[in-house]
Amino acid sequence: MPSEQNKEWLSLRRKAEALSKSLYPTIGEFAVAFEAVCYALRMGIADILEKNGLRNTKLAYIIIGDLTIFPLQSIYRALLAETQQLSPLEKKILDNIFKRVSQLGEKRNRIIHSAWFIDYKNPKDIKEGLLTQDKPGPSKRGAKESPSKFPIRTIKEIAGQAHILSALVHEVNICIYTGTRIGSRFSLDSKGNAVAKG
Repeated sequence: MPSEQNKEWLSLRRKAEALSKSLYPTIGEFAVAFEAVCYALRMGIADILEKNGLRNTKLAYIIIGDLTIFPLQSIYRALLAETQQLSPLEKKILDNIFKRVSQLGEKRNRIIHSAWFIDYKNPKDIKEGLLTQDKPGPSKRGAKESPSKFPIRTIKEIAGQAHILSALVHEVNICIYTGTRIGSRFSLDSKGNAVAKG
């Protein structure tokens, strides 16, 4: 008959396995939501170039197709500044959107490039749904380790932020494509975050 200690260990192991199974679709959902933001940025760049005389938009996608979020948002911002007469409010709106895009890129690098696992030996982490990130590597002082804790629910929240950002960038794209003022489709909330008007 298994001891109480063994029963607890088996229970924790089952919870850890369940968390591991939920981890992969969670990271997958985030990766898809992140790519939706990149896609929206590519569309915006192509729309601006088309509106300014580029007849074959495939040329734009040849140039920007493999770029990631940081160069894409940099190019899009530069094109917006060059082609749009932006009011001070519109500049604040775009500054906020692109600041959040940059923050998303930084979070993406941490999530995707980390070696996440569930620590079977730590009951508290299992109960709280915490992932352990451990990606050792070399440093000037020898072996470098970067252990940290990260809740699975946080990755889900960041995926939700990515969905919101892709919708905001698409809204900017609509403004550019239809010649509508950005200020007429956006406002800033009490925290200074850009929100699309209903």
